[in-house]
Amino acid sequence: MHNTILGKGAWGLAIGQALQERGHTVTWLDKGESDIPAKTDLLWVALPTQSVRECCQKLRGWKTGTPVVSLSKGIEVSTGKRVSEIVASVFPESALAAVSGPSLAAEVIQKIPTALVSASQDEGLAMNIQKALHGPGIRVYRSPDLIGVEWGGALKNVYSLAAGMCAGLGLGENSLAGLTTRSLREMTRVAVHFGAEEETLQGLSGVGDLVLTSYSRASRNRRVGERLGAGDSVVQALASVDGVCEGIPTTEALHPILLKNSIDAPIAKELFQVVKGSKSPKAALTALLDRGTKLETE
Repeated sequence: MHNTILGKGAWGLAIGQALQERGHTVTWLDKGESDIPAKTDLLWVALPTQSVRECCQKLRGWKTGTPVVSLSKGIEVSTGKRVSEIVASVFPESALAAVSGPSLAAEVIQKIPTALVSASQDEGLAMNIQKALHGPGIRVYRSPDLIGVEWGGALKNVYSLAAGMCAGLGLGENSLAGLTTRSLREMTRVAVHFGAEEETLQGLSGVGDLVLTSYSRASRNRRVGERLGAGDSVVQALASVDGVCEGIPTTEALHPILLKNSIDAPIAKELFQVVKGSKSPKAALTALLDRGTKLETE
């Protein structure tokens, strides 16, 4: 099978190398390259979310109906769309899928055991991706809940920023554990509102990815959050890490969605105020703690 991967960042390289090790052919297209090999069987999107639409629109040699697999985790700021929705607007005849889960690219390259989920409403496509990637170092599950898997992957970037801020403020493990647990509840509420299955958020693309990115200092989102908690501006915090931090634009994209749909998401709303410079991390945390009491299941 011939795979073309849009993006030569760490995650695109990691997945491409895994495919090659399993006997598949891989072509990477770097930023600015747009000619797709005619023999492409699967197109993988490993780009910053805000670049997906423009890059897809510029592709040349596109074979109508070629399936597309998203490796990107975010929400488009200008439209509020998930990555598969962005791709569908450009390639409406293509079957769509996403691969997500708790996965640091460096550890995948090192063949440290990693669990992922292949999600698509097209079961045949989900199975093909599962078969293509499953092997030494990577265990791949599959899911029909593309909506839930994409929302989980996007939202964990937002809440891992909050976890990093908690650490940057010098708070302890109790605080971080409590915040992460309530973040999962909030992620689930948002995703289910848009059609996700609740159990999907209890899986690899939800709680799995949230735990990894909230606790690992190898996570860009966690590190940017730490810098915000320590007093850096957003510009300073972003400059402190290499590569893209999806949590910042996703936080900005999420806020109007929450307001428009009247979704109760206090952590995300307070985080937005910090990102926009309207509140300090300490003031945002205080606002969360000062909220009225409620049932845990609410």
